[in-house]
Amino acid sequence: MQEEAAKIHPALAPWIIFSNFLRKIYVQRGLIRSFVVRDLKSRYVGSFMGIFWSVIHPVVLLVSYVFVFAVVFGQRPVPDSGTDRFWLFLFCSILPWLFFQDSVQRSSTVVIDNANLVTKTLFPTEILPLSVLLAGTVNHLIGFSILLGILVFGFGKISVFVFFVPFYFLCLMLFTLGFSWLVSSLNVFVRDISQILSVILTFWFWFTPVFYSPERFPPRLLFIVYWNPLAHVVTGYRDCLLRMRMPDMKMLPVLVLASLVVFVAGGMFFRITKREFVDIL
Repeated sequence: MQEEAAKIHPALAPWIIFSNFLRKIYVQRGLIRSFVVRDLKSRYVGSFMGIFWSVIHPVVLLVSYVFVFAVVFGQRPVPDSGTDRFWLFLFCSILPWLFFQDSVQRSSTVVIDNANLVTKTLFPTEILPLSVLLAGTVNHLIGFSILLGILVFGFGKISVFVFFVPFYFLCLMLFTLGFSWLVSSLNVFVRDISQILSVILTFWFWFTPVFYSPERFPPRLLFIVYWNPLAHVVTGYRDCLLRMRMPDMKMLPVLVLASLVVFVAGGMFFRITKREFVDIL
């Protein structure tokens, strides 16, 4: 298939290979569904609370952050934030970040953790990070539903701009999946990747405007926010849900471009390196 694609036109060959890669994933949708269900069950097997732990853990984290930043340090959202309640500001901001962080961290070791399956002939390894991502999507949707319920029934505020949120989440999914493919394959060859990733995500978290608005970022460092896809997603969530206004259309092309580039690059890298997995594992 790759040789035939190369004969058509050298410039088109990578895209044909990548489209075949995506088509293979689509064909395996039944297996992906099984892995997602298995992942969700295995995380809460034997647990009395079950999937509700996916709500409890973020809530505990949220309460901890609110106590430290709002109660101890007196942090408040800027006047144009759409709310004067820091906990609501933070809840809206941290949802997309937790989805990204959890999916990427768990994907970094998913290939190694399933080495017994990877070493089997014709097993579609590319579905492993995707299964982690989709399982994380379930948890994200639960959290988002709670946030939406609070906004509608608690504050009676919602606008038509809420329909932009799925677009932001789609970009976040593409970016996260591409990044997950990249780190999961790299970790097979260099086992330090998962540890390095923890350090990177720590810095990434604080350089993403989760606790603050981009306006508070030092002007000389604003380029970090501009080229940070997570910053655009977090800000987009707040614009749509709290500020109830049209998202910044000038920033959308940056987010879309970054998401597509990372998605394609991560998929291509995984597609190329997966041939060596069996020999190393």
